[in-house]
Amino acid sequence: MIEKVLSISVLIPTMNRPKALKRTIDSYLKGSLIPNEIIIIDQSNQNEFIEKIKNFLRTIRQTEIVYYHQDLASLTIARNKGLSLAKNEVIVWSDDDVDVYEDTLKNVANIMCDKSVSMIGGLDDNMGVSKSKLGYLIGTKSFIKREIGHVTLSMLGRYPDRVNGEVKTEWAMGYFFVIRKSLTMKWHLAWDEKLNSYAYPEDLDFSYNYYKRSKKEQLRCILSDKVHVKHLGSLEYRVPSRTSTFMYVLHRYYLSVKHDMGLKSKIAMGWSNFWFKLWKKIKKENYKDFKDAVKYLKTHKKEIASGQFFYG
Repeated sequence: MIEKVLSISVLIPTMNRPKALKRTIDSYLKGSLIPNEIIIIDQSNQNEFIEKIKNFLRTIRQTEIVYYHQDLASLTIARNKGLSLAKNEVIVWSDDDVDVYEDTLKNVANIMCDKSVSMIGGLDDNMGVSKSKLGYLIGTKSFIKREIGHVTLSMLGRYPDRVNGEVKTEWAMGYFFVIRKSLTMKWHLAWDEKLNSYAYPEDLDFSYNYYKRSKKEQLRCILSDKVHVKHLGSLEYRVPSRTSTFMYVLHRYYLSVKHDMGLKSKIAMGWSNFWFKLWKKIKKENYKDFKDAVKYLKTHKKEIASGQFFYG
């Protein structure tokens, strides 16, 4: 028998992905525990997709569905809107292309009963284990923090290769993570809407802010081997590659300034960008886009630091 968990709201932004969204919601509804509400923030820009999504949502009876359409395609604005609509204390941020397991939300509920836990980062079973040590050299991983979820000086988020039991994390991936709404209200936290369009890395920014405030109040942000999903990486709609490349370079610099990461961070970012550019040249993979993005960063640092972005 499916039991309703009254304290959980699942927030799902979506854009032009009716098939992926349907699959994701179906997986939530097949769980041994289902949320009290699922909030859909739809940014689809084609009537065909909008109608498909609405028609599917009308068939759902197991839980309350809240649907909101916004014309502007912005993941951060969508997540802020979803948070404002949520009625419940426990918030699950979810992408529209994940499969949750039957026990995923049940385990979330059990862990969040511990008031000392403020955030859970979900693990992705589709993510491969990196055995390369090169990341430590080029600044995309931290050797010192390798056994926890961490934010590098080059403003990249990394999870440990393996999680056994519970481990600390400084951030969470946007495809699935859990917070407490009361804490976001208390700390006046919101997703940074300067990171517009389908931004990179808006999840690092929000969750790292949330972690820092949690740490001050001796609350725990964790990864747990009991909370995992499959992130499917839907191809129904993707941000154009040149745009995403510019986001990757420019947004990281912006966040380094915003989070006051200092000179070491800027050096680490330059170092990692150099190696990424070299790698893309060797692989003949979006090299020109990456080169252009780095060049733009060098000549527009002041604008980028203030949150003014150009995406190529």
